[in-house]
Amino acid sequence: MNKLTGFKKLVACTAAVLICASAFSGADSFVMKADVANAASKELKENKQNITDTQASIEELIAKQEELDKKIAETKDDISAEEENKAAIEEQIITVQKTVMSLTDVISQTNDEIKALEASIAEKEVQVEEKHEQIVEGVGEFKERLKAMYVAGNNTYSDIIIGSSDFYDMLMKVELVKRVAEHDDNMIDSLIELKDQYEADEAELNAEKAELEVKQEDLETKKQAHENQRDKLQMLFEESEIALDDMNANKEIYENNLAMIEQNKKEFEKELDALFEERMAIQAEEKRKADEEKARQEELRRQEEERKRQEEEKQRQEEAERARQEAEKANQAAAESQSDSSSDNSSSTDSSSIDTSESIASEVTENLSDTPSDNLSKNAQNGYQEISRFTWPVPGHYHVSYGFGYRNAGVLTGNHGGIDIYDANIYNAEIVAADAGTVIRVENYCTHDFGKNYDCGCGGGYGRYCIIDHGDGVWTVYGHANNIVVSTNQYVEKGQVLGYVGSTGHSTGPHTHFEVQINRVKQDPANYLSY
Repeated sequence: MNKLTGFKKLVACTAAVLICASAFSGADSFVMKADVANAASKELKENKQNITDTQASIEELIAKQEELDKKIAETKDDISAEEENKAAIEEQIITVQKTVMSLTDVISQTNDEIKALEASIAEKEVQVEEKHEQIVEGVGEFKERLKAMYVAGNNTYSDIIIGSSDFYDMLMKVELVKRVAEHDDNMIDSLIELKDQYEADEAELNAEKAELEVKQEDLETKKQAHENQRDKLQMLFEESEIALDDMNANKEIYENNLAMIEQNKKEFEKELDALFEERMAIQAEEKRKADEEKARQEELRRQEEERKRQEEEKQRQEEAERARQEAEKANQAAAESQSDSSSDNSSSTDSSSIDTSESIASEVTENLSDTPSDNLSKNAQNGYQEISRFTWPVPGHYHVSYGFGYRNAGVLTGNHGGIDIYDANIYNAEIVAADAGTVIRVENYCTHDFGKNYDCGCGGGYGRYCIIDHGDGVWTVYGHANNIVVSTNQYVEKGQVLGYVGSTGHSTGPHTHFEVQINRVKQDPANYLSY
C-alpha cells in the first residue's frame, strides 16, 4: 500500500512539472507579440508629428486670412481704395487655396492615423483576448495541479523518509517534492505577471479607443473646416468677379462724380471771385468815403483855423483901437494937467491883462492789448505757440491729416488749397476765428454730416462753412462744420467760436478744412500756423 501511495505522488509531481513548463512557454510568446506592438507605435508617433507640423501651418494661414478679411472689410465700400480691395481679395484667394490644400493634407494624415489606431486596437484586442484565454487556461491547469496534490495527499518530509525503501529512494523523493514546490511558485508568479500584462494591455487598449474617438471628432472638425474654406474660396471668387464688375461700373460713376466735383469747384470759386470783387468794391467805396470824410474834416479844420485867425485878427485890431483911444485920452489929460501949475502932478496907469490864446487839446487813447479768450488759453495750455497774427483754428486738436498742395487719394486727387485738421476725438470740437475780422459768407444748410467718398453737392464741397475777411485782401476759410454759429456781416474777435467740427460736404470723416487766402490766392497755412 505504501508503494502505491509513493507511485501516486511521483505521477502527481511529474504532472505538475509538465503544467509549469507549458505555462512558461506561453509567457515567451507574449514577449514576441509586445515587440510587434512597439514597432506599430513608432509609426503612430511619426504620423502625429506630421499632423502637428501641418496644423501649425494651417494656424498661420488662418491668422493671415483674418488680417486680409479685415483689410477687405475696410476697403470694401471705399471707392478710392478699389484697387487695394481687389488686391486684398486676390491675396486672400491664394491664402484660402493654401489653407484648403493644407487641410486636405491634414485630413489625409488624420485618416492614416485613425487607420493605424484602428489596426493597433484590433491587434491589442487580439492580444488581450489571448492573454485572457491564457490566464483562464493557466488557472485551469493550476486547478488540475491542486487536484493532483489532493489525490497524492499532503505528505510531509517525515512521511517520505519513513515510506522510502532506501536512502537513494528517499533523496529522489525529497528532490521531486522540492522541485514541484518551486514549479508551483513559478506558476503562480507567471499567472500574476500574465494578469498584470493583461490589465496593462487592456488599459492601453481603452486609451487608444478614447484617442480614436478624439481623432474621429477632430477629423470631422477638419472636414467641416475644409468645407467652410471651400465655400469661402467660392465666395471670394464671386466677390472678385463682383469687385471687377463694380470697379468697371464705379469707374463711370467715379468719372462722373469727379466731373461734378470739378464743376462744383469752378462754380464755387467763381462765386468767391465775385464775392471778392464785391468786397474789394465795398472796401474801395469805404476808402473813398473815408478819404472824402478825411478831406472834409481837413477842410472844416482849415476853415475853423481861418475863422479863429480872423477872430484873433479882429480882436487884435479892436484891442489896438482901444489902446489908441486910451492913449489919446491920456494925452488930453496930460495936457490939461500941464496947464495947471499949482496942481499936483499925478499919473495914473490902467493896465489890463487879456488872454488872447486858447489851448485846445484832445487825446484819444485806444487800448489795443488783447486779453486771451478761453479758446486761446486752450491753445496755450496745449503748448501751442503762435508764429503769426493767426491762432490755431481748432484748439486742442493739432494733427494735420492732409497738408497744402498736390495729393493723390482717389476722388480727392488734386491740389489741396488748405490743411485738414483731424484726430479720432475731433467731432463737435470748437472751431474758432484765427484772427479778428468780418464774417463775409456763411453756408449752413448741408444735412450730409457723415463720412463719404463723393461730393454731396453742398457748399462747393465745403459743406457747412464760413469765411472771414481780415482786411487787406486776407481771408480765412473754415469748412465741413456740423454747425456754424456766426452770421454774415458779423464782426468776430480772435479766438471767438465760429462753429463745431463735422463731416459735411465732400468729407471722408470729421475734420476741419482751413484755408488762408490773400487776394484770392490760396496760401500754405504752414507759413502762418505752427504744426
